[in-house]
Amino acid sequence: MEPQTHYPKISVALVGGGTIAPLHAEYLLSSPTCSLSAIIDPFPSGKDLATKLRVPYFDSVQSLIFSEIQTPDAYIICVPSSLHVQVSKDVITHGRPKAILIEKPFCTDSNAGEKLIEFAKSKSCHILVGHHRRFHPSIVAARRAIGDGKLGKITAITGTWTAKKPDTYYSSVQWRSLRSAGGGPIWTNFIHDIDVLHYLTGSRVNRIWAVSAIRHRGNHTKPPVDLVEEGASIMLQFTNGVVGTFIVSDNVPSPFGWEAATGDNPLYPPAPVAVDLYRIFGTQGTLTEPDGVLWAYDTTDARRLGLEEGWNVPIRRDVLQVDDGIPFQQQVEHFARVIRRGEIPRCSEEDGLAAVKVCEAVITALEAGDGIPVNIHF
Repeated sequence: MEPQTHYPKISVALVGGGTIAPLHAEYLLSSPTCSLSAIIDPFPSGKDLATKLRVPYFDSVQSLIFSEIQTPDAYIICVPSSLHVQVSKDVITHGRPKAILIEKPFCTDSNAGEKLIEFAKSKSCHILVGHHRRFHPSIVAARRAIGDGKLGKITAITGTWTAKKPDTYYSSVQWRSLRSAGGGPIWTNFIHDIDVLHYLTGSRVNRIWAVSAIRHRGNHTKPPVDLVEEGASIMLQFTNGVVGTFIVSDNVPSPFGWEAATGDNPLYPPAPVAVDLYRIFGTQGTLTEPDGVLWAYDTTDARRLGLEEGWNVPIRRDVLQVDDGIPFQQQVEHFARVIRRGEIPRCSEEDGLAAVKVCEAVITALEAGDGIPVNIHF
């Protein structure tokens, strides 16, 4: 981390006061390089959060700009998903920031997202996307192990996100039940996972197959096409030839979801034992995450037994060394370095858009329900 005495802190305004906003606020307030200069939100939740944290509150970017406080250097956008593009354009237009960080999903319409990217570049504004799992110590360690060749060449990858959301999760907030508004486990949860799979494989998905899980919830008050899915089974093909599978469901009691497996979000209790969500299969080994278990043969064992490496040789289990670190905190410090030093964003707008395009393809496949693959173009 940069010594605070060398540079003034980068002022960051938080746009939106919903579920994820308090986490961003917490790490902005404790950051040695950033400060939380204001909260912007036309709704009571934002005003309540600002009052609780004793930071300036504004109901719009314009009202902040015309106030007496210094114009922020950067903004974090954490409004409902379907508003990301609209609000980001408003912030870039009126706030003229050096950079913005947009919570995932980057957008809910890739065409609109592409236009936002062009607009931001025309205004010399950097965009980062809040796929904070890229900063999680287990994912950082996995990337390091893959880069060091411990898995050899990646052949396949598989993953799960399964959990039980209570009925009130959907009944209390209307947009969560609508695909068009960015609701449902594909847009809300799988969007994170597909970004992790992109990050670990160093490639992007260019074709998917997907079928819906059985629907058990009784909420059929929304139009069938726009009503969110309960889950899906997904097959993946990556541009580098890696293949994969993924199971997602938000209506099953399960620890096999990121929140329970890692405990990195204080809103959700961790599983009582370590579990794995991702399995990365390579020519030299298999790695499971986030528990960080590496399975591989030892050449010395093969030589001692006079055997070629393979299933006749005992397989060894090692656990990766993982550094300490809080993903949201690491993300904030990285945000500052992008602004101050020009560091390359760990999750750029193009990375965020790639995850969106995969989710769009999955939704297209689920709505068609015919099992035909959907191609993705970048």
